[in-house]
Formats: sequence, C-alpha cells, structure tokens
Amino acid sequence: MNDDVERLAAPRRPELLAPAGGPEPFAAALAAGADAIYCGMGSFNARRKAENFTDGTFSDACRAAHLAGARVYVTVNVVIKDTEMADALELMRRCARLGADAFIIQDWGLFFEARRLMPELELHVSTQANVHDLRGARWCREAGADRVTLSRELSVPEIARIAQAGIDLEVFAHGSICFSYSGLCLLSSFACSGRSANRGMCAQPCRLPYELLDDDGSPIPLAGRDRALCPRDNCTADMLPALLEAGAGALKLEGRMKAPDYVHSVTRAYREALDDALSGRRAGDDELADRARRLKRCFNRDFTSAYQHGTSGDEMMSYERSNNRGQVVGEVLGSRPARRDTRGLHPDDRRVRAAVVRIGLDEPVGDGDLLELRHAGEPDRFLTVIAPADASAGSVIECRAA
Repeated sequence: MNDDVERLAAPRRPELLAPAGGPEPFAAALAAGADAIYCGMGSFNARRKAENFTDGTFSDACRAAHLAGARVYVTVNVVIKDTEMADALELMRRCARLGADAFIIQDWGLFFEARRLMPELELHVSTQANVHDLRGARWCREAGADRVTLSRELSVPEIARIAQAGIDLEVFAHGSICFSYSGLCLLSSFACSGRSANRGMCAQPCRLPYELLDDDGSPIPLAGRDRALCPRDNCTADMLPALLEAGAGALKLEGRMKAPDYVHSVTRAYREALDDALSGRRAGDDELADRARRLKRCFNRDFTSAYQHGTSGDEMMSYERSNNRGQVVGEVLGSRPARRDTRGLHPDDRRVRAAVVRIGLDEPVGDGDLLELRHAGEPDRFLTVIAPADASAGSVIECRAA
C-alpha cells in the first residue's frame, strides 16, 4: 500500500492548527496546546510583513514542536512567478530538512513541481486556492493533495457535502475575514501601489473608510457605514461539534500578524472547546462565559459566524470601526470634576478629560486594564481610563480620565 492510500485510510484525530508569525507566537501556540502550527519562511508566503523565521529559529521551533507531539506547516501560499520557481522549491527542500511536516501551497505550478520532484512531502492546498465545492476537493485528492483548506465562505452543510470527497479537510475557525472570496481579492493590488494580497503584501484596503458618491460626485450619507467593506472576525468556538460532524479534520486559527498573547489566548480557548467537543463534555456556564470573555478581550472587530450559517448580510459586517473592539464591560454612570490643576490644558480637555468617571460593571476587570469610554452614536471618538483595582461584575468603580 502506498503512502497516499495509507494517509487516506487512517485519518488523524481532529487537529487544532494555530498561527505563528515568529518564534514568540510559536512558543505561545505550543504552550496553549496547539496540535499543529503554521508559519512562514522567506518571502513566498501571504504574510511577508510578519517576523517569520530564519533557518536557526525554524529548526529550533520544529524540534520543540516535535518533542511536544505537535506538527509544523510552512506556508508557501502565494502565486509564484516562473523566475521564482527554483527558489521556491529550494525553500521547501530546506524547510523539509530542518523539520517541516507539511507545506501549504496556493500556486498550482509549484504544487505539481513539488509533487513531481519531492513526492515524499506532505502537501496541503491553501485556502487561497479557493476550493469551495465537492468537485474541486475531488480534483485535489486525485492530484495528490494530502489536505484541502476550504474557502472561508462555506456553510456547515456545504462543508458536509465536500467531505464526501474523501480527503482531509481544514476549515477556518477563528480570526479575520477577507471581504473578497478567499484568494480572489485584487483590491490591494489595484488601490495600494501593487501590494498584491496574492503576493503576501495585502494593505487591507477593505478596512478603510469610503464615501459613496452619486452621479454628480456628491457624497451620499451613510450613517454608521463608513467602513462599507469591513467584515467582523470569524468565531466558531460555540459550534465546533457541528464542524467536526460535517467532516472538518482541522480547525484553523487565523493570526500570523498577531502578538503572542493573542495567539495564546485564542489557541487556549479553542483547545478547551475542541477537547470538550471530542469528549462529548458540556462545559459549565461559568466556563463558557470565561472562554467567551477571553476571546472578546483579544483583538476582535466583533464576532460573527454568518458564513457557517449560510448568510452574508449586515450581521457579518463591522461598518462602524475596523480596529479592536474588545469587550463591553459596563456603562458610564456619571462623572465629576477631578479637582486637579488644569492650567495649560485646552478648554475642551479641561471639560472632558480632567474628570473622575463612575462605571457600573457587567463584567469583571483587573487592576491596570485599559478601558475605552465610547458613546454609542460616535464609535470613533472615545476616552481611555485605567481600572484602579480588580473589580467584579456588578460593582461600581471610579476611574480618572486625565
């Protein structure tokens, strides 16, 4: 029996796949319980702006992962030019020697050359290849792919149909969503001086504010919709049993540009949720609330699982803002002057900053937590204050806004 048949006949335990943009996030993912970690080497990956790895740090990372029973995947998930093919193949050879377990590939030319010249390598089809139906998954299996990372836009029933292809499927579980269909966005290339998303240089123009103009070039008011192309972040932590039942063999967490604390928090939350799903255990309400709180306190543009439920309307969009929303923890109850020397401050600052603010908490906060004070009607204008001490939900705290 050849290796390909053996891999199909003995599917692995469902895998939690975490991101690493460099050695520190890699260590965080490993400590949080990732089954596998994906990372970049060189310039042939979709996150060229990440720290990524050198030969030495990559070799050390692979050794640490293998000692912990985890696997390491290298992203070679950009379109490869003909003049780059030899260098891309050499990068894969080098990474394999250093300890890589598999490679995530977008470019079909590179895929077939790697399969022809290095048949021993495990090759995964990237989500940037936009495989979104049963026919495409079957084609990938027949072409020799070991795994297909499905397009992000698929619903749970669509994933279940594609699982009939008989190939290991990886699905997107958590993180940033592209406005365009997976792998087909050219907006950054057109609008941002050739910074192609398919060459690892996406400038994220979908996160910017835009004006809608009428035929005369006059702006059309879009109250609360300044960022018309900005999706929320995907979150499926509460629906992992449905994804596994549909045939997901791996759950991918997005975030190779994220900090180590983000990687650890998200990976740990999904590790707990996946372990519960695999064991059939139902976590208690307090555990679920704590898990949701940790995810919300990581970077997020608010959460959605619209694609997994087969919708793609306003419920998945973050029209008001594109930066971190965090978690709503309470409500401003009132304020009073801070009785401090305000000489030298602008009059507006004297009025709105030199104050003590009373906040009623719906969620616990910790000593030193940064709190944003926002008006519901003006999401882009806010003050920041520091929580003066640990405080529980239901309590009232006072913070100095200065």
